[in-house]
Amino acid sequence: MIIGVDCDGVLTDMSAYIFKYGEKWFGRKPVNPNGSNTVEIFGCTEKEEFRFGLRYFFTYCKRWPPRAGSAEAVRKLKSQGHSLYEITARKFAAESTPLGRYSKRIFEGWLKKHGFEFDGIFYCSESRISEDKLEGCRKISADIMIDDRPETALYLAEKGIRVFLYDTAYNKDVSHEKITRVFSWEDVCEKISGLS
Repeated sequence: MIIGVDCDGVLTDMSAYIFKYGEKWFGRKPVNPNGSNTVEIFGCTEKEEFRFGLRYFFTYCKRWPPRAGSAEAVRKLKSQGHSLYEITARKFAAESTPLGRYSKRIFEGWLKKHGFEFDGIFYCSESRISEDKLEGCRKISADIMIDDRPETALYLAEKGIRVFLYDTAYNKDVSHEKITRVFSWEDVCEKISGLS
């Protein structure tokens, strides 16, 4: 099978990062632990979110650990003959700017550091995440896309892409006949084996 894989929220637990560094930055507990981004989780303004990102985003990019078993699962799936592609809207990475090149370099270094082996990477713009992910899925002829973002999962499912939705607090209400909820990387491997 050909499998597209998101990064933030799928290979990593981005919510845990926002909770940890957000509490330090804002000096308070989350106001909405089920939120999907800093504005929702901490009830801050977009300007405050931007400042938080300036301070901690590259710390996340360089040092935040992958989800348990994710690199091993990617290697296992590849050893079973599946092709896996990273399809991500990593901040700045789709831009043809020095910051975009820097973001790509950090991301690809992080993948290498943690032993991820992908057949390719497709960078999506932040302003067109769902549309670009659909384009990435079509470009590689994906059988499955693994994602966590509710609106992206529904968009892809409505366009006929089978989605494995990585279970999070912020996507609990999402359902569609083309969406299968997954709860760990071990679960991902089991459910893909069931389809092969």
